[in-house]
Amino acid sequence: MKLILHIGTPKTGTTAVQRFLHRNNRALTKYGLHYATPPHNLGHANSIANALYAGDDRVVQTFLAKHVKSARQRGADTILISAENFYVRNILVAMQRGEVCPNALEDDRRVVENLQALLPDELATCRIVCYFRRPDRYAESLYNQHVKRGVIDGTFDEFLSCIEPALRYDTCIRSWADVFGRRNCVVRLYDTVENDVVGDFVANVLGIQDVTQFSHGHKQENERVSRDLLEFKRLKNRTARFSERYLDCTVFHLIEGEMGLRQEEPHCYQDFLSPDDRAKLLSRLQPELDALEASHGVPGFPPFDLENARATWGPYPGLSRERRQVIELHYDRINRRMAFRLERTVVRSAGFLRRTVPGTGIVIDALKRVGAKRAVHGFAVGLQRGIG
Repeated sequence: MKLILHIGTPKTGTTAVQRFLHRNNRALTKYGLHYATPPHNLGHANSIANALYAGDDRVVQTFLAKHVKSARQRGADTILISAENFYVRNILVAMQRGEVCPNALEDDRRVVENLQALLPDELATCRIVCYFRRPDRYAESLYNQHVKRGVIDGTFDEFLSCIEPALRYDTCIRSWADVFGRRNCVVRLYDTVENDVVGDFVANVLGIQDVTQFSHGHKQENERVSRDLLEFKRLKNRTARFSERYLDCTVFHLIEGEMGLRQEEPHCYQDFLSPDDRAKLLSRLQPELDALEASHGVPGFPPFDLENARATWGPYPGLSRERRQVIELHYDRINRRMAFRLERTVVRSAGFLRRTVPGTGIVIDALKRVGAKRAVHGFAVGLQRGIG
């Protein structure tokens, strides 16, 4: 039996691939493929990757053994697992604390070696699949996402100093290539297939050329918000309760819809790097990119035109006091809607019970694992849209 392990990276269409695989799990069976996910996750195995990095070998072993059995029962000869948290998880966790992870890549190598040791004997071969995006754009997109989700509240420069080890692509993938074999590592460039990552994955990873037989669902909405709104969210993250920061994601997309800020701003405001700083970053990382190209036979990343970027770029002037006041008014009004009040009450009640009632934390964690938090959030979002 074979294993295909899709390790990300984040911000390279991984969620779209995971949703496709989850939606078409039955249809993929006739190709001998079994898509393995934990019962409490919708379409990915990030909790298994988290357990691996946390040293919880029992969780990983149980998951793998269960899905080897399930694959055999379904007549599949290949297990497919997708989780972007397999990619240098330790660096991303340190980044959330605003720290640079010491010995990050050495630690990552040990985690990969441990994963190989945990694989059941039935899994004779393991193929690693990883999509990479030009590192400057990857870093900017990752920063944007983590600010929106309330994970961080620092500046982009602070974020970049923490995340830069994860941009050393050849070194990062080498941890996997040294353990599982370079020929068993499939490297793809997101930049060349951005408009159809799912189609590229199906054709070039799964080897299935006819994708018309599968359900593709609806195209995911663009989650990008204006720079002013993102800066407002970053500042909010500094004062908001950490447990409630994620709740603001929906609030900010509603504000974006009402104010249309993204249509007003120049496109260059979404650039967190000046043209010269972008060129310096890419220059520092060029040896890694060249090594990745040579080791895995991938084409070069799209080149960066410094002179053209200088001619079209303008620095983000910052969030003005007047704009901040207007956004604040929208934010306060939307937050007063019943659905958002209800959701915050649920989160705060859970936090209170965790602190004051012995053993409640275990129950709350169990409810999270079975998706209760997601269900409450979905209910609240649906309710606010219905009454908003």
